[in-house]
Amino acid sequence: MKIGVMGTGGVGGYFGGLLARSGSDIHFIARGKHLRALQDEGLELVTNHGNFRVRIHATAEADEIGPVDLLLFCVKSHDTDQAAQLAEPMVVEETVVLSLQNGIDNVDKLSAHFGRERVMGGTAYIESTIASPGVIAHTGKPGRLVFGELNGERTARAEAVLDVFLKAGIDAELTTRIHEVLWSKFLFICGVHGVSTLSRSTLGLVLASPETRDLLENVMREVETLARKRGIALEDDVVRQSMELAQSYNKRFKCSMLRDLEWHRPMEIEALNGMVVRLGKEAGIQTPLNQVIYACLKLENKKIINPVWASQLTD
Repeated sequence: MKIGVMGTGGVGGYFGGLLARSGSDIHFIARGKHLRALQDEGLELVTNHGNFRVRIHATAEADEIGPVDLLLFCVKSHDTDQAAQLAEPMVVEETVVLSLQNGIDNVDKLSAHFGRERVMGGTAYIESTIASPGVIAHTGKPGRLVFGELNGERTARAEAVLDVFLKAGIDAELTTRIHEVLWSKFLFICGVHGVSTLSRSTLGLVLASPETRDLLENVMREVETLARKRGIALEDDVVRQSMELAQSYNKRFKCSMLRDLEWHRPMEIEALNGMVVRLGKEAGIQTPLNQVIYACLKLENKKIINPVWASQLTD
Protein backbone atom coordinates (compact mmCIF):
# COMPACT_ATOMS: atom_id res chain seq x y z
CA MET A 1 0.00 0.00 0.00
CA LYS A 2 1.43 3.37 -1.04
CA ILE A 3 0.77 6.00 1.60
CA GLY A 4 0.91 9.79 1.50
CA VAL A 5 0.99 12.08 4.54
CA MET A 6 -0.41 15.58 4.15
CA GLY A 7 1.11 17.55 7.01
CA THR A 8 4.15 16.18 8.85
CA GLY A 9 3.47 17.71 12.26
CA GLY A 10 2.76 16.11 15.61
CA VAL A 11 0.15 13.71 14.22
CA GLY A 12 1.41 13.06 10.69
CA GLY A 13 5.03 12.92 11.79
CA TYR A 14 4.41 10.54 14.68
CA PHE A 15 2.17 7.99 12.96
CA GLY A 16 3.94 8.44 9.63
CA GLY A 17 7.26 7.82 11.35
CA LEU A 18 6.00 4.54 12.81
CA LEU A 19 4.74 3.50 9.37
CA ALA A 20 8.09 4.43 7.78
CA ARG A 21 10.02 2.46 10.40
CA SER A 22 7.88 -0.61 9.64
CA GLY A 23 8.91 -0.45 5.99
CA SER A 24 5.74 1.04 4.52
CA ASP A 25 5.91 2.76 1.13
CA ILE A 26 5.22 6.21 2.59
CA HIS A 27 5.77 9.77 1.36
CA PHE A 28 5.46 13.06 3.26
CA ILE A 29 4.36 16.57 2.34
CA ALA A 30 6.04 19.27 4.43
CA ARG A 31 7.42 22.78 3.99
CA GLY A 32 10.02 25.28 5.14
CA LYS A 33 12.82 24.42 7.56
CA HIS A 34 10.99 21.30 8.64
CA LEU A 35 11.01 19.99 5.07
CA ARG A 36 14.71 20.72 4.60
CA ALA A 37 15.59 18.91 7.82
CA LEU A 38 13.47 15.91 6.83
CA GLN A 39 15.22 15.74 3.47
CA ASP A 40 18.72 16.18 4.90
CA GLU A 41 18.56 14.27 8.18
CA GLY A 42 15.41 12.15 8.05
CA LEU A 43 12.53 12.09 10.53
CA GLU A 44 13.39 11.71 14.22
CA LEU A 45 10.84 10.64 16.83
CA VAL A 46 11.63 11.34 20.49
CA THR A 47 9.22 9.46 22.75
CA ASN A 48 8.84 8.08 26.26
CA HIS A 49 9.13 4.63 24.74
CA GLY A 50 12.36 5.07 22.82
CA ASN A 51 13.82 7.30 20.14
CA PHE A 52 14.57 6.58 16.51
CA ARG A 53 15.44 8.27 13.25
CA VAL A 54 14.27 7.04 9.86
CA ARG A 55 15.10 8.18 6.34
CA ILE A 56 11.99 9.26 4.47
CA HIS A 57 10.86 10.78 1.20
CA ALA A 58 9.65 14.31 1.93
CA THR A 59 8.68 16.98 -0.57
CA ALA A 60 6.56 20.11 -0.93
CA GLU A 61 5.15 18.93 -4.28
CA ALA A 62 2.34 16.37 -4.40
CA ASP A 63 2.95 15.59 -8.06
CA GLU A 64 6.44 14.35 -7.08
CA ILE A 65 4.69 11.66 -5.03
CA GLY A 66 1.90 10.86 -7.48
CA PRO A 67 -1.20 8.72 -6.80
CA VAL A 68 -1.39 6.94 -3.46
CA ASP A 69 -3.63 4.24 -2.03
CA LEU A 70 -4.02 5.95 1.35
CA LEU A 71 -3.68 9.66 2.09
CA LEU A 72 -3.41 10.61 5.76
CA PHE A 73 -4.73 14.15 6.08
CA CYS A 74 -3.10 15.76 9.13
CA VAL A 75 -3.03 19.52 8.49
CA LYS A 76 -4.62 22.17 10.71
CA SER A 77 -8.35 22.54 10.09
CA HIS A 78 -7.97 26.07 8.72
CA ASP A 79 -5.58 24.71 6.06
CA THR A 80 -7.85 21.90 4.86
CA ASP A 81 -9.19 23.50 1.69
CA GLN A 82 -5.82 24.78 0.49
CA ALA A 83 -4.11 21.49 1.34
CA ALA A 84 -6.80 19.53 -0.49
CA GLN A 85 -6.07 21.47 -3.65
CA LEU A 86 -2.36 20.82 -3.23
CA ALA A 87 -3.00 17.10 -2.65
CA GLU A 88 -5.01 16.55 -5.85
CA PRO A 89 -2.14 14.80 -7.75
CA MET A 90 -2.07 12.13 -5.03
CA VAL A 91 -5.78 11.30 -5.21
CA VAL A 92 -7.24 8.99 -7.86
CA GLU A 93 -10.39 6.87 -8.04
CA GLU A 94 -9.23 4.18 -5.58
CA THR A 95 -7.48 6.50 -3.10
CA VAL A 96 -8.72 6.52 0.51
CA VAL A 97 -8.45 9.96 2.13
CA LEU A 98 -8.35 9.56 5.92
CA SER A 99 -8.75 12.73 8.00
CA LEU A 100 -6.91 12.67 11.35
CA GLN A 101 -7.67 16.31 12.12
CA ASN A 102 -9.29 18.25 14.93
CA GLY A 103 -12.90 19.31 14.42
CA ILE A 104 -16.05 17.81 12.94
CA ASP A 105 -16.30 19.44 9.51
CA ASN A 106 -13.06 18.36 7.84
CA VAL A 107 -14.64 15.22 6.36
CA ASP A 108 -17.23 17.45 4.68
CA LYS A 109 -14.55 19.74 3.27
CA LEU A 110 -12.56 16.78 1.96
CA SER A 111 -15.70 15.18 0.55
CA ALA A 112 -16.41 18.36 -1.39
CA HIS A 113 -12.95 18.14 -2.96
CA PHE A 114 -12.54 14.41 -3.51
CA GLY A 115 -16.02 12.86 -3.27
CA ARG A 116 -17.56 11.41 -0.13
CA GLU A 117 -16.93 7.86 -1.31
CA ARG A 118 -13.16 8.39 -0.99
CA VAL A 119 -13.17 9.89 2.51
CA MET A 120 -12.92 8.22 5.92
CA GLY A 121 -13.13 9.96 9.26
CA GLY A 122 -10.62 9.46 12.02
CA THR A 123 -9.10 10.98 15.10
CA ALA A 124 -5.83 10.70 16.98
CA TYR A 125 -5.32 10.53 20.73
CA ILE A 126 -1.77 11.71 21.19
CA GLU A 127 0.48 14.24 22.92
CA SER A 128 3.03 15.25 20.29
CA THR A 129 4.46 18.26 18.51
CA ILE A 130 7.30 19.44 16.28
CA ALA A 131 10.14 20.00 18.76
CA SER A 132 12.51 21.35 16.11
CA PRO A 133 12.84 20.97 12.33
CA GLY A 134 12.78 17.27 11.52
CA VAL A 135 12.06 16.20 15.11
CA ILE A 136 8.71 15.07 16.55
CA ALA A 137 8.50 14.96 20.36
CA HIS A 138 5.94 12.66 21.95
CA THR A 139 4.99 12.44 25.63
CA GLY A 140 2.44 10.40 27.56
CA LYS A 141 0.91 7.15 26.39
CA PRO A 142 1.57 5.74 22.91
CA GLY A 143 -0.56 7.44 20.28
CA ARG A 144 -3.88 5.85 19.36
CA LEU A 145 -6.03 6.08 16.21
CA VAL A 146 -9.76 5.48 15.79
CA PHE A 147 -11.18 5.64 12.27
CA GLY A 148 -14.01 4.38 10.11
CA GLU A 149 -16.19 4.68 7.04
CA LEU A 150 -18.59 7.62 7.03
CA ASN A 151 -21.52 5.29 6.29
CA GLY A 152 -20.71 3.05 9.26
CA GLU A 153 -19.86 -0.02 7.19
CA ARG A 154 -16.90 -2.28 7.97
CA THR A 155 -15.42 -2.50 4.49
CA ALA A 156 -12.53 -4.46 3.01
CA ARG A 157 -10.59 -1.27 2.33
CA ALA A 158 -11.01 -0.13 5.95
CA GLU A 159 -9.80 -3.53 7.15
CA ALA A 160 -6.77 -3.19 4.86
CA VAL A 161 -5.92 0.21 6.36
CA LEU A 162 -6.30 -1.21 9.87
CA ASP A 163 -3.94 -4.06 8.99
CA VAL A 164 -1.27 -1.58 7.83
CA PHE A 165 -1.56 0.38 11.08
CA LEU A 166 -1.40 -2.72 13.29
CA LYS A 167 1.61 -4.13 11.45
CA ALA A 168 3.41 -0.85 12.15
CA GLY A 169 2.76 -1.26 15.87
CA ILE A 170 0.14 1.49 15.96
CA ASP A 171 -2.71 1.17 18.46
CA ALA A 172 -5.59 1.51 15.99
CA GLU A 173 -9.31 0.76 16.10
CA LEU A 174 -11.80 0.48 13.24
CA THR A 175 -15.20 1.75 14.34
CA THR A 176 -18.68 1.63 12.80
CA ARG A 177 -19.66 4.78 14.76
CA ILE A 178 -17.18 7.32 13.49
CA HIS A 179 -19.50 10.32 13.78
CA GLU A 180 -20.05 9.63 17.48
CA VAL A 181 -16.29 9.20 17.90
CA LEU A 182 -15.57 12.52 16.16
CA TRP A 183 -18.12 14.35 18.31
CA SER A 184 -16.75 12.79 21.51
CA LYS A 185 -13.25 13.96 20.58
CA PHE A 186 -14.67 17.35 19.56
CA LEU A 187 -16.27 17.69 22.99
CA PHE A 188 -12.95 16.86 24.63
CA ILE A 189 -10.78 19.27 22.65
CA CYS A 190 -13.26 22.15 22.78
CA GLY A 191 -13.00 21.94 26.54
CA VAL A 192 -9.29 21.21 26.92
CA HIS A 193 -8.00 23.45 24.12
CA GLY A 194 -10.47 26.24 24.83
CA VAL A 195 -9.93 26.51 28.59
CA SER A 196 -6.19 25.81 28.50
CA THR A 197 -5.59 28.42 25.81
CA LEU A 198 -7.83 31.05 27.36
CA SER A 199 -6.09 30.61 30.74
CA ARG A 200 -2.61 30.18 29.18
CA SER A 201 -2.16 27.09 31.34
CA THR A 202 -1.08 23.49 31.03
CA LEU A 203 -3.83 20.90 31.43
CA GLY A 204 -2.51 19.95 34.85
CA LEU A 205 -2.92 23.51 36.13
CA VAL A 206 -6.43 23.74 34.66
CA LEU A 207 -7.43 20.57 36.50
CA ALA A 208 -5.72 21.63 39.73
CA SER A 209 -7.88 24.76 40.12
CA PRO A 210 -11.53 24.03 41.07
CA GLU A 211 -12.80 27.01 39.08
CA THR A 212 -11.11 26.12 35.80
CA ARG A 213 -11.84 22.43 36.30
CA ASP A 214 -15.55 23.25 36.62
CA LEU A 215 -15.30 25.52 33.59
CA LEU A 216 -13.71 22.72 31.58
CA GLU A 217 -16.49 20.30 32.49
CA ASN A 218 -19.25 22.81 31.74
CA VAL A 219 -17.77 23.74 28.35
CA MET A 220 -17.93 20.03 27.53
CA ARG A 221 -21.54 19.84 28.69
CA GLU A 222 -22.51 22.61 26.28
CA VAL A 223 -21.02 20.58 23.43
CA GLU A 224 -22.82 17.45 24.68
CA THR A 225 -26.15 19.29 24.61
CA LEU A 226 -25.49 20.49 21.07
CA ALA A 227 -24.50 17.02 19.88
CA ARG A 228 -27.66 15.42 21.27
CA LYS A 229 -29.78 18.15 19.69
CA ARG A 230 -28.19 17.21 16.35
CA GLY A 231 -29.01 13.54 16.86
CA ILE A 232 -25.52 12.33 17.74
CA ALA A 233 -25.82 9.30 20.02
CA LEU A 234 -23.01 10.03 22.47
CA GLU A 235 -22.40 7.77 25.45
CA ASP A 236 -24.52 8.72 28.47
CA ASP A 237 -21.41 9.46 30.53
CA VAL A 238 -19.37 11.09 27.75
CA VAL A 239 -18.39 14.10 29.87
CA ARG A 240 -17.23 11.91 32.76
CA GLN A 241 -15.17 9.83 30.33
CA SER A 242 -13.68 12.98 28.83
CA MET A 243 -12.75 14.37 32.24
CA GLU A 244 -11.09 11.06 33.12
CA LEU A 245 -9.19 11.16 29.83
CA ALA A 246 -8.00 14.68 30.63
CA GLN A 247 -6.88 13.52 34.08
CA SER A 248 -4.83 10.74 32.47
CA TYR A 249 -2.72 13.20 30.44
CA ASN A 250 0.70 14.39 31.51
CA LYS A 251 0.15 17.31 33.88
CA ARG A 252 2.59 19.38 31.81
CA PHE A 253 0.58 18.74 28.62
CA LYS A 254 0.23 21.91 26.58
CA CYS A 255 -2.41 21.70 23.86
CA SER A 256 -1.61 22.64 20.28
CA MET A 257 -3.86 25.70 20.30
CA LEU A 258 -2.01 27.15 23.30
CA ARG A 259 1.33 26.46 21.62
CA ASP A 260 0.05 28.21 18.50
CA LEU A 261 -0.96 31.24 20.56
CA GLU A 262 2.43 31.37 22.29
CA TRP A 263 4.25 31.11 18.96
CA HIS A 264 1.90 33.60 17.27
CA ARG A 265 0.62 31.06 14.75
CA PRO A 266 -3.00 30.91 13.49
CA MET A 267 -5.21 28.94 15.88
CA GLU A 268 -8.00 26.42 15.20
CA ILE A 269 -10.51 28.48 17.19
CA GLU A 270 -13.02 28.67 14.31
CA ALA A 271 -13.11 24.87 13.94
CA LEU A 272 -13.47 24.28 17.69
CA ASN A 273 -15.31 26.65 20.04
CA GLY A 274 -16.32 28.86 17.11
CA MET A 275 -18.02 25.87 15.50
CA VAL A 276 -19.92 25.20 18.74
CA VAL A 277 -21.19 28.79 18.79
CA ARG A 278 -22.28 28.73 15.14
CA LEU A 279 -24.01 25.36 15.35
CA GLY A 280 -25.61 26.37 18.65
CA LYS A 281 -27.15 29.43 17.03
CA GLU A 282 -28.48 27.30 14.17
CA ALA A 283 -30.05 24.87 16.65
CA GLY A 284 -31.36 27.56 19.01
CA ILE A 285 -29.10 26.41 21.85
CA GLN A 286 -27.26 28.79 24.16
CA THR A 287 -23.52 28.13 24.46
CA PRO A 288 -22.35 31.05 26.66
CA LEU A 289 -19.10 29.48 27.89
CA ASN A 290 -17.97 28.53 24.40
CA GLN A 291 -19.03 32.01 23.27
CA VAL A 292 -16.71 33.66 25.79
CA ILE A 293 -13.79 31.42 24.79
CA TYR A 294 -14.50 32.04 21.11
CA ALA A 295 -14.81 35.82 21.44
CA CYS A 296 -11.55 36.19 23.37
CA LEU A 297 -9.49 33.80 21.27
CA LYS A 298 -10.93 35.05 17.99
CA LEU A 299 -9.55 38.47 18.93
CA GLU A 300 -6.16 36.93 19.71
CA ASN A 301 -6.28 35.06 16.41
CA LYS A 302 -7.08 38.22 14.51
CA LYS A 303 -4.04 39.92 16.03
CA ILE A 304 -1.89 36.97 14.94
CA ILE A 305 -3.25 36.78 11.40
CA ASN A 306 -3.24 40.55 10.85
CA PRO A 307 -0.71 42.15 13.24
CA VAL A 308 -1.00 45.47 11.44
CA TRP A 309 -4.72 45.68 12.27
CA ALA A 310 -4.27 46.31 16.01
CA SER A 311 -1.47 48.83 15.48
CA GLN A 312 -3.66 50.87 13.15
CA LEU A 313 -6.50 51.33 15.63
CA THR A 314 -6.89 54.94 16.73
CA ASP A 315 -8.81 56.62 19.52
